[in-house]
Amino acid sequence: MGLKKQELIDGCFAKAADDEPLFVLRATDKLAPTVVHFWILQAKAAGTPEKKLREAQLLMIEMQKWQIEHGCKVPD
Repeated sequence: MGLKKQELIDGCFAKAADDEPLFVLRATDKLAPTVVHFWILQAKAAGTPEKKLREAQLLMIEMQKWQIEHGCKVPD
């Protein structure tokens, strides 16, 4: 979870298998912060470590800030 360049180097993209399906949410997507919030709730219930939950919470906040500054749209 993080910025594009960072994820390519050491994030989930780098960890994923070459043929592993991925689902990407961008801050331009009006629904992204809501989806991340739902993920946090589900991940917490499943026992995800607090560190990962905090990272997701911070990402959600950054997405919300980005949307305020740059705007957002429904997925196309």
